[in-house]
Formats: sequence, C-alpha cells, structure tokens
Amino acid sequence: MARDYCAENPMSKKILILQHSEWHSPGPVFAKVAKEAGVVLRVVPLWSESAADFADFDALILLGGDCEFHQVDRCSFLSEEKRLVRAWMNLNKPCLGFNLGYQLIADAAGATIGPGHVLSRGVIDGHITHDGREHPLFQGIRTPCKLFKWHGQVVQSPLPRNMVLLATSRDCMVEACCLEGRPHIIGLQCDNYIDFPGDLDVWLQHGQPVGQDIIEDVRGLAAEMTADFSVLLRNFIALIK
Repeated sequence: MARDYCAENPMSKKILILQHSEWHSPGPVFAKVAKEAGVVLRVVPLWSESAADFADFDALILLGGDCEFHQVDRCSFLSEEKRLVRAWMNLNKPCLGFNLGYQLIADAAGATIGPGHVLSRGVIDGHITHDGREHPLFQGIRTPCKLFKWHGQVVQSPLPRNMVLLATSRDCMVEACCLEGRPHIIGLQCDNYIDFPGDLDVWLQHGQPVGQDIIEDVRGLAAEMTADFSVLLRNFIALIK
C-alpha cells in the first residue's frame, strides 16, 4: 500500500518513489532528509499498486529491484512503468533512478541495456568524471566514492549523444549519467539508498548471496556511504523547482 513519509503540507514539494520489490525498500535517510527539507515522499509498491496517477508530483525517484530490466514476464508492472517513465521525462521534471530505475531512465533516453563484463556485487570505488564534478548532484561528494553494487545488467557504452557520463568504475563503465541539457534527470547504477548494514540481513532472507566479506565491508563503510547519500539526496531535492 502506498505510504507517505511525512505529514503533507499544501505548500510542500512532493516526490513519488516507485518501489519494485519488498526487500528493495527506501532506507531511513529518505525520511530524515525529507523531514529536514520539508518535502513529502509518497512510496508506491509497484507489485501491488499502480503509479499511473503522477500529475501532482514534483519529482520522481525509481529504486532498484529483484528483476532484470527486460523481465516483463516476471515483473508485469515493468511495461506500465516504462510508459510512465517516458511520459514523466516528457514533462521534463526531476527524475532520479538507482540500478533498475536507472536502466529504465537510460532506456527511455535511447541507451542500450545489456550484460556487464562482470557480475558487480559489493562495495567498489566510483570515480566521478569531470562532468560529474560539475554536476549539482555530486556537489560535496568526494571522488572516489563508495558504491554498493548488486547487478549484472548495465547501461552500455558508448552512450547516446543526449546522455552525459557522470561516474565510472572498474566494474561498470557507465556508473552514472544525466541527460544533456537536463541535469535534473539522472541515473546511478548503485543501490546506495538502502539501510546499511541492516538491509543486508533482509537480502539474505530473500536468498541473495551476501557473503560475510561483503557484510564486513559494508559495516566498515556504512557511515561514509550514508553520509554521502544524505548529501546526494539533498542535492537532488534542491533541483526541484
């Protein structure tokens, strides 16, 4: 069932968050930053509810999920969501996607989605490009930054001319990008929005092969990744007009 993260104020900015699976939920940073910024977050679980009515929202956030970009037969809501993302981008309103959500944005922009050269799982270093360092989303975030990765599909390089590379890594050439001339439409291949390290227990319960080495890495880096994500989310909210 859809839920709001904070009490609604008629003057508040409203952000729609699309959740793709029960165990890919938005972490507590969302609620904390939303309260500080005075925005309303509406979380819609797509496996049980439609997100077709989005006209009243000022921004859209797309989370990761437990299905691949092309698995419409497994996650039937993907067909509707792909249409929604295209319609949203035509409105030219702020949009931020993570992992699967990022791939939906990139597909709508004309990029190719396919298997990466490695199965990327765990924490790696993400390197912010020159364009990324100038982008408002990454202001106040150091490079390299820590990215929590859990994917096999990637946005393929080279990118279409209408997309700008913002971050890269050894595992994935296109870790983050935005649309040319539309810096408020952004995608990141990571899952840094989750609750570190608590959500990894939930992932284990859902059969994800989270090894002890990954758990220890996340525990040691949780404070840094949470702080960076807080900055990133504040920067995104600042892009909402």
